[in-house]
Amino acid sequence: MYNTIEEVEKCYCYPDSSFFYISNYYYNENTNNIESLGDSIFEYRFQNRELCKSINDALGMEYYHILPDTFELSGMNADSLCWRDVLIDNISIGYVNVRPELKAKYDQCLNTYSVKKEKKKNKKIIE
Repeated sequence: MYNTIEEVEKCYCYPDSSFFYISNYYYNENTNNIESLGDSIFEYRFQNRELCKSINDALGMEYYHILPDTFELSGMNADSLCWRDVLIDNISIGYVNVRPELKAKYDQCLNTYSVKKEKKKNKKIIE
């Protein structure tokens, strides 16, 4: 039996071409912006955590530094518009093409995001 993960992305587009996204896709709307930061940052941001952990375990040492549960990148693109990407566990949230004067509003939206963990149901075992 194979286990598949459903990829879901929500984008909120605005008339000025800026947009906000929430996604569990491997790559996201800021992939090109992140790539412009350099190969090592790009590879670190999009690393396969499970594979890197397995390699470290097999080698018995930390060969790969594992990406933390929360990782944030931001900058300005070639058009002097702001972007930001925040990876929380496997959820990527961020914005693209934001004018500098609106950056604080978009940052406020991102800062209010939180991951809601599912509660485990207590199961009674009857013997």
